[in-house]
Amino acid sequence: MTLRALLPALACLLPLFAAAEPGFAIRNEATLSRSATLPTLGEARVLDAGQLATRFTVDWSNEYVTQANAREALTIDAETQRVSFGFRRGIAEGVELGVDLPLLFTGGGALDSVIEGWHDAFGLPNGGREQVRQNRYLVQYVVDGETRIDEDEGANGIGDVELSAGFRLREDFAFRVLAKLPTGRSSRLHGGNAGGALWFDFDPFHGAANWFGYVSAGASYSGQTEVIGAQQQQFVALGGAAVGYRIWRPVALLVQFNGHTALHQDSGLNGLDRPGGQLSFGGRIDLAPKLQLDLGVQEDVLVSSSPDFSIHIGLRYR
Repeated sequence: MTLRALLPALACLLPLFAAAEPGFAIRNEATLSRSATLPTLGEARVLDAGQLATRFTVDWSNEYVTQANAREALTIDAETQRVSFGFRRGIAEGVELGVDLPLLFTGGGALDSVIEGWHDAFGLPNGGREQVRQNRYLVQYVVDGETRIDEDEGANGIGDVELSAGFRLREDFAFRVLAKLPTGRSSRLHGGNAGGALWFDFDPFHGAANWFGYVSAGASYSGQTEVIGAQQQQFVALGGAAVGYRIWRPVALLVQFNGHTALHQDSGLNGLDRPGGQLSFGGRIDLAPKLQLDLGVQEDVLVSSSPDFSIHIGLRYR
């Protein structure tokens, strides 16, 4: 086959590689963050009418927090696998609708020894996790002698389903809204409250041959749950940014940061009243012209308010 014969096929592939690429579909997976409305950021490109996109992600997160002051005592020693199925479809020119169904599997897990080795290898603190029994599940919060949370057994079930809509403002700029439905069980720390969010996704590298990424900013509202009650911050500001580079046509490297203001109030503990920040890095592989595999890890930048460590695996088809 001659080069001239190949040119039409290559021309068909170019729009795929030049199109805006999203970041990792990662959010704060901390146990006490599930009652907050924290959307997945970074989808700067709204689907064309009739176009369908699907996403399957697995986030395996481990967290360890033990803090106390004169009034409060907080312990979180838990592991979560969040399996999410997402679907988006363009319903009109510049308008898309989507749904995200999360399944949650919580328990003691098996990553404690891996994380301790990871922290030791990079000279990072373990925060005292090496002093307690490995693979334990315990979530306790006591205020002024009143026990508000006391869970020592994990649970499996559906999380809060999310409905979303995206509106194209430009090819590199989208406005998005989301509604969180109270389908999870609040008694098992799976969410269980309604909420909503609105935000902008912008691709500053639109049209670049190898660079991609996003800048996002917005806010969310969440109804209070019976678990934390009035200590829950109902309004939260959120945002994020990412930079990716294709080192080779099928392979890209990606670094991103997501953050939000504090999810709780009236507390002197970092695990509750501190903003959250998650630094993620990894790679993306094109398995086929319309199928991509994401592999990444996430570290807690702002200690105690996000999981210590998360593994992210994602499959996207468009």
